[in-house]
Amino acid sequence: MIRRTLLAALAVITLCAPRALAARSEKGIENRIIVAFKLGTPADEQRRIVEAQGLEVVDAIPSLAVLLVNAPNGQAAKARLSLQSNPKVFRADADVWRKWIETAPASVNSAPFAIEPAVAAMKALAAQARAVAEAAVPEKMAEEIPWGITRVNAPAAWGTNQGAGVKVAVIDTGIDDKHPDLKVLGGLNALDANASWADDHSHGTHCAGSIAATMNDKMVVGVAPKAELYAVKVLTKEGSGDMFGIMKGIMWTAQNGMQVASMSLGAPQAMPLIQYALQMAVNGGVTIVAAAGNDGKAVNWPGAYPEAIAVSALCPPGVTNAKLCPNTNEGISTFSSRGPEIAFIAPGVLVNSTVPLFADASGMKAYSGTSMACPHVSGLAALAIAKGAKTPAAVRSALAAAATKLTGLSGDEQGNGLIDAAKLR
Repeated sequence: MIRRTLLAALAVITLCAPRALAARSEKGIENRIIVAFKLGTPADEQRRIVEAQGLEVVDAIPSLAVLLVNAPNGQAAKARLSLQSNPKVFRADADVWRKWIETAPASVNSAPFAIEPAVAAMKALAAQARAVAEAAVPEKMAEEIPWGITRVNAPAAWGTNQGAGVKVAVIDTGIDDKHPDLKVLGGLNALDANASWADDHSHGTHCAGSIAATMNDKMVVGVAPKAELYAVKVLTKEGSGDMFGIMKGIMWTAQNGMQVASMSLGAPQAMPLIQYALQMAVNGGVTIVAAAGNDGKAVNWPGAYPEAIAVSALCPPGVTNAKLCPNTNEGISTFSSRGPEIAFIAPGVLVNSTVPLFADASGMKAYSGTSMACPHVSGLAALAIAKGAKTPAAVRSALAAAATKLTGLSGDEQGNGLIDAAKLR
């Protein structure tokens, strides 16, 4: 059974990691084991137990009483069985290396904007949002307001609430800290402690823009333009990473005062140790928002876990590309995963947001995916916290109270529906 223990109870557990942590990659993954010890097991005893099995400590998550260890070639399965029989060990699972972000079918930059009905509809939404925003805030609003920001009615909230001071971690490929629309206050590279958390892919930067691109009269603006962004790099430039790194990133958010963690990543198989990390982070006050997945089937993990707020992808009006949207009516995207775990639906098709300059010289690009829907809800969570929601449960309740179910969509497709930022209380 997964343990539901307050993060504070783990604060007394400490363990010195190796002096020099090597960058992890797929190489050698078959020999790596994640060992979770039962609470109260002293740090030195944890180390003695694994070393008695001939295992080398690679890294640690002290707050979870977890060690990452290397087994000799061909000995991992045997070592896991032996560890699992030890009364001090909670779980001993094989680490997993995989690609955690998947591109939605026909994920795009500018090509589908040639679909005239979609262009006209999104331009109309942008004009409406700009008029609302200019009336609500004194700043000049020459920058583009993406259609998704309009559809969740963020501009109507900006006069009194822009998410100021709320700490949001983007658990992803990193964030481009040199992007003129983004202000990143810090972060972690969970794969290589000696390397930067800066984005070398573009996915994390795109998600960050939808959350909190600043209102600076430049490119785009996010749902919560005054929220504080932190980059938690758990994925490589190929979008790949290991389970241990994701666990480490999740726990970093709890240990460093993050209030929201945005996770636009997932896998089709359950991973109990990731759920354990999620539970501990939620107990530590972190609201977890996750993408539902892009395979059109069941909700992927971690979104499928009850600790996460799973988000499906909404289409803009007028899109006629069947790979993206089933018809021209606003509704769930063709590719979006769906199921009873869905909490909300949010814009996830042709979402324009920030990218590093190496991805596009303009600093902006349009992507499609539940990865793009997730950060809209992460930004809305930041607005809910700025309004006074003090716990993850309170944030979830505030978002649900501000949501409206869309006509023609089932609960498995939209959960509580589409959130209206102006209705957050």
